Amino acid sequence: MIEKSIIYLDNAATTYPKPTSVYDTVNKAFQEYGVNTGRGTYSLAVKASQVVDETRQLVADLVNLGKPENVVIFPSATIALNTVINGIDWKARDTVYYSPFEHNSVWRPLVNLSRDFNLSLEQLPVDRESLIFDLEKTAKLFEIKPPRLVVVSHASNVCGVIAPIKELTILAHQAGAEVLVDGAQTLGAIDVDISDIECDYYVFAGHKSLYGPIGIGGLIVNSQTKLKPLIYGGTGFQSESYDMPDEYPARLEAGSHNILAIAGLNAGIKYLEQHDDNSKKLHNRLISILKEFPEVKIWGGDTIKNRVPVVSCSFESYSPVEMAMVLDQRFGIAVRAGLHCSPIAHKFLGSFPEGTVRISLSRFNTINDLEYLKDALITIYS
Repeated sequence: MIEKSIIYLDNAATTYPKPTSVYDTVNKAFQEYGVNTGRGTYSLAVKASQVVDETRQLVADLVNLGKPENVVIFPSATIALNTVINGIDWKARDTVYYSPFEHNSVWRPLVNLSRDFNLSLEQLPVDRESLIFDLEKTAKLFEIKPPRLVVVSHASNVCGVIAPIKELTILAHQAGAEVLVDGAQTLGAIDVDISDIECDYYVFAGHKSLYGPIGIGGLIVNSQTKLKPLIYGGTGFQSESYDMPDEYPARLEAGSHNILAIAGLNAGIKYLEQHDDNSKKLHNRLISILKEFPEVKIWGGDTIKNRVPVVSCSFESYSPVEMAMVLDQRFGIAVRAGLHCSPIAHKFLGSFPEGTVRISLSRFNTINDLEYLKDALITIYS
């Protein structure tokens, strides 16, 4: 691991630093097999392809998926989400249910599609105080207005609340709908078993809690549906056809793979397998520190139960941007201020339009980091 020059608390955006093994593996890939995959039979191309195949298997094993070929690799979770949302065979006036915590990577594609297909976008019922999903009310809504698709952020990138994916999937399937889960904040942070939650599509971000580099994400397909490709292009086989292949993953993976980022993701997942996670302990300490200051408001409650370590706050006498600047410029503490690309979440919580200061943790944070944050707040409010 590189030496930290700052206290980095913006891990919901991307984890930093990465494990030393990730840096080393990316550098090695660049120098030793940084070539196109699936495009040649020479040894370098074979090595690169083997790394891609192994990484698919690592992701499949991580989520208990029996088909590694259904792990589709993309440059980002945003592209993966767009691929699913735009790849469904929509009909006019279809209904989509979404959670109040969706990122713009979900919300903007849905709004755009609603203009073309006159989709009905309906928000899932969630209690504003407890942030508990109302499953009984959801079941009734599904009976009255059946969904074509249910889209749920597995964990909010604003307040960290974890959605009951398994229960929502059961209700959605009973209503004849498919389920798309945005797992950008969860895969690597909590256990995910696709065979248990049984959602149809699970999107992940490789550069967050999987500790890969920026430029890697993916889609886990757990459905028999054949999505329409979002991007068309070369796949390295069936080049004589003007259509994309029917088989996953090639059907959705046009163009050259980012072998460097894939190799880094490979190393990140292996790191997770070999090291314990201390984030719950850190999360608990962070909450206890923030509660010591009457000037601090925690949005979405002060519990760590059913949450990933993402906390949004407001600070008396400071706007979110002002507080973030003070923490950065005076104390070398990096946090995220604003709406976090999730305006509907802030509208739901009541923190719109100013947003919040978001503090998010990783395995590389320490108790000392949080005690330093506490000392900074003492100085600010003394």
